[in-house]
Amino acid sequence: MKTVAEALVERAVGWRQGVVSQLHPVPHSLSDVDVEGWAAVPEPFATGGTSGGTSKVAAIAEALERHAAARAPLEIVTDGECWPLEHFSLHTVEQRVAPGYRYRKGYVDTRYTRAWTLPGNEPIRVPVGLVGLDAAHGLPATSSGLAAGPSTTSALLRAVQELVERDAFTTTWLHSIAPQRFAADLPHGAQAFDLTPAYSPHPVVAVAGSLPIAGKPRPTLGLACRATVAEAVRKAYEEWVQGTVFVEVWLARNGDQPVEDVTDFDKHAVYYATRPAEWDALPWFTGFETEPPRDAESRGTAAELTELVHALDRADVRLAYRELTTPELSAVGLHCVRVLSPDLAPLHSDHRWPHLGGRARELGWRYPHASPGVFPNPAPHPLG
Repeated sequence: MKTVAEALVERAVGWRQGVVSQLHPVPHSLSDVDVEGWAAVPEPFATGGTSGGTSKVAAIAEALERHAAARAPLEIVTDGECWPLEHFSLHTVEQRVAPGYRYRKGYVDTRYTRAWTLPGNEPIRVPVGLVGLDAAHGLPATSSGLAAGPSTTSALLRAVQELVERDAFTTTWLHSIAPQRFAADLPHGAQAFDLTPAYSPHPVVAVAGSLPIAGKPRPTLGLACRATVAEAVRKAYEEWVQGTVFVEVWLARNGDQPVEDVTDFDKHAVYYATRPAEWDALPWFTGFETEPPRDAESRGTAAELTELVHALDRADVRLAYRELTTPELSAVGLHCVRVLSPDLAPLHSDHRWPHLGGRARELGWRYPHASPGVFPNPAPHPLG
């Protein structure tokens, strides 16, 4: 029997009046893992693209959060305390003056909107182009730190966890670190990696591996930050499974010629499927095996959020949030928030312009015992 929440959320789907125009199961072949997958497509005029999830509700919610980020009105604010765009861990001055820099407009004409700090809940001005999903502001518009949930608290927890997991992966990748592996008893040869930074009480786990189809490799990676290792492994494994299916669909549509210009997340996701020898040579797989990371101490949405936010605050990691819930989301019982931080590095979609600015180069407070390699890593990351 459907819950009230499920019934409300599914009302958002429909080609005539729905916010989500389509919901359909992800196709599987005999070479795929038997895990349910769904894709929800926002209305054609919205930014954000296709969203996926292992349940109908998760897929719809992910599409709705992109709708909200593209549609929520964001006022322009010119007075009050501010976190300047230059403080965010995006691009260095050297990158911004280089020929062909694609985000120059965002730095020339930066506008700001209101957000509120965590945990202090004080007003702060932040770049409006980092809050919504409007490419017209000229800044990297991604879904990192964007989350929807049945309450503002649950959405905030998932958004902060996503910032942490993306910072962890971006940092380890850019610094060419070989993360520690741990036994997780995963099927199909998938391996689990501990990416947990020193500042986070919530473990960060990556699951990586290749699931061949018709003899062709499908290397990909899943990533998750949760309060327990078991939850993080499960979520990262589900993302890995979804990634293998995406690779299959993309290759069927575009062919398996080696990807040359890695300029969006889709091409990042399939790059190593078209260049499998480069996947096998990555330093990522040379780390040693150790024990799994520790679980967080708190349980329950509010307690987990409090524990994580205060840990980041003690590490001098600034956080701010903005509620983006639109009337459409409210009508189906969902809340949407964006959380952003100048101190955490978001993942880049264009390999030509990795995020090297702000605190991206700082390794000691994240991984004090790591042995870094080449910075920045010349290899494209595999996360779509």
